Amino acid sequence: MAGWLESRTGKKLDSQSVLSISTELGLGDITELAELSKAISMAISKLQLQVNNPVADFGIILSIAESPLRIFSVVLRNSGLLGDRVIFCCIDEYENLLDYQQAVINTYIKHAEPPLSYKVGVRKNGLRNRQTLDGQDLLKTPDDYAEIEIADEGFEYFARAVAELRLKVARKQGVSVPDTLKDFLEEYSFSEEASLLGAERVANSVLSELATIDKDLFAYFSAKPKIETYFLRYWQESEDVPLLTVAQDWFHNESEWKTRIGNYGFASLFWLSRGNKGARIHKYYCGERILLSLAAGNIRYFLELLDTAIGYELDAGTQPNSVLKISAKSQTLAARDVGKRRLNQLEGLADHGVQLKRLVLAIGKVFFELARSPTGRTPEVTSFVLTGIPNDIREISTLLAEGVAHLAFESDPRTKLTSNVEMRDDEYRLHRIFCAFFEISHRKKRRTTFDAGNLLKVLSENPSRAISSLLENKEQSAEDDLPEQLAFFSTFYQGNDSK
Repeated sequence: MAGWLESRTGKKLDSQSVLSISTELGLGDITELAELSKAISMAISKLQLQVNNPVADFGIILSIAESPLRIFSVVLRNSGLLGDRVIFCCIDEYENLLDYQQAVINTYIKHAEPPLSYKVGVRKNGLRNRQTLDGQDLLKTPDDYAEIEIADEGFEYFARAVAELRLKVARKQGVSVPDTLKDFLEEYSFSEEASLLGAERVANSVLSELATIDKDLFAYFSAKPKIETYFLRYWQESEDVPLLTVAQDWFHNESEWKTRIGNYGFASLFWLSRGNKGARIHKYYCGERILLSLAAGNIRYFLELLDTAIGYELDAGTQPNSVLKISAKSQTLAARDVGKRRLNQLEGLADHGVQLKRLVLAIGKVFFELARSPTGRTPEVTSFVLTGIPNDIREISTLLAEGVAHLAFESDPRTKLTSNVEMRDDEYRLHRIFCAFFEISHRKKRRTTFDAGNLLKVLSENPSRAISSLLENKEQSAEDDLPEQLAFFSTFYQGNDSK
């Protein structure tokens, strides 16, 4: 950094300043920057040897905590090399530090002064220890640091910039790709997706039934686009009323039904392909906006989604001379694969990985059933709050908190109360990276209430009974009607102990 600043400013770090840094590091009387750089490299190698050979003596000298870094920053400022710049020490994956190691970094942050500052990347609930080294002084916000939720602070702009920079590099290397991420990722409109998922098939059955019961209504709906007419069947099942009743209501309240389609049309897409056995895709997850949402603020997930989708597209035999554009199908299959990969990784990532995996499988199945069968149910239920015995709530909340830290779940403060007796605790949802795997909505819309005791029963040998209780014992999809990725876990869903 000092060498880079010298080249940028034309100023030089004097020998006394270099000597101050060298002395603080215990490296002897070094007065030249180039020599200091070589000595630091050698010292790092010796330190590594010492760590791996603790009984040997490599003459390692230990400095006071943070002192060399502090001296370095002060020397750069006093020499005029730094100007009004700030030196940021960036520490990622902070959650992997042990508690005493977090206390060390907390101490640095607590006492940081310009021109030295710290940026720490940590998963939610990964800041387990707010104590400093003396054990008495706590790290506090906003006194000592500011918390920034990356998903709310320009993540989409950042992720888009990263992706489009890579597209630019690809073009320089002779790969024929579009300039923008939006053009790179195929996206379907609501009507296009509805048509692909079978709206016309459903609309034809609606028209066939209307033709036998009311000629005027048949003529009225025959004149409408089939991507609207199918919605009659969805609403009929949702409200559990005769088709004639909903058709007459639409006929007399046209404007209300346009609003209703706007509010519930997206939810109906998850229902559309029900019973369409053999279809590989029951819901599409495609387009720039959707993939960014699935990543939920995690750049690694976003790049993994893109990379996996590109692999699917190339395997599909895209012509080498044509502009590479990722199809909706490739994006959907990629999103499903990344979700499954993440699910299987949970077992090894967390202290209670097996339990977290079972919990994700069970809650995902519940939301899958809620999305597929609208009868008597609120559409687009994607989050939940806990109720039940306090001890059960505490036990499952601890597991969910670990799941949030390992990106199995997301949590937010509850937005509003549904009754006067509810506590203002957290509202949970599956991490959005699992949406395509479970074929549920990526949107944060409505929530339900889960009994903590039933969630704990998911961890027992008979999770199917707990899932049934969470669904209030309503009918579930038959095994041969499950998507292939869920059918793979049919043993778990049937209640046998699954590992």
